[in-house]
Amino acid sequence: MVAKLTTLGWTPLPGAIPETVLPDTVYVIPTRTAMPSGDVVDGELRYTEHVRYLPKAARAVGLPVEFSMAEGTRKYLSEYSVDPETWALGLACLTMANDWLIAVVSLFIGERAKFQGWTAEEATRLPLRLKVVETETELNYEIEGEGADVLAALRELNGAAKTRQANGGQEVG
Repeated sequence: MVAKLTTLGWTPLPGAIPETVLPDTVYVIPTRTAMPSGDVVDGELRYTEHVRYLPKAARAVGLPVEFSMAEGTRKYLSEYSVDPETWALGLACLTMANDWLIAVVSLFIGERAKFQGWTAEEATRLPLRLKVVETETELNYEIEGEGADVLAALRELNGAAKTRQANGGQEVG
């Protein structure tokens, strides 16, 4: 399987991105305002349960990961049952040339393995939908495929972003 990359294919929910995005920090953003059935809960932004402990697990291994919404304001879809076919993760960062992105997604896949009882190798073969907001350029990326393919696509985007930065923002090629 190959990851499907869509640029500008989705829009983050209004209010999901923090006002100030630090350069070397990755933010977990809420991805829902409604139940999977489509019924509106209350219009407030909601995190899915499977990201609840991601920032804590990331900080435990030295990764700078924060929720985009302050403690006390975060809401979760506690009644949301995870669709085993597609796990989605929404992240925001200043630029795709952020080495932490790959580490955070790898950690997310590892945490998924623990949560669902998969081996690490099995977890990299499960479907994943990653949505990334690059706040510096306001580009939005959606990468969908097996976990390993999503990571490979993310590595390519990270490398291309670093090349652009090294060339003063100019495309090369």
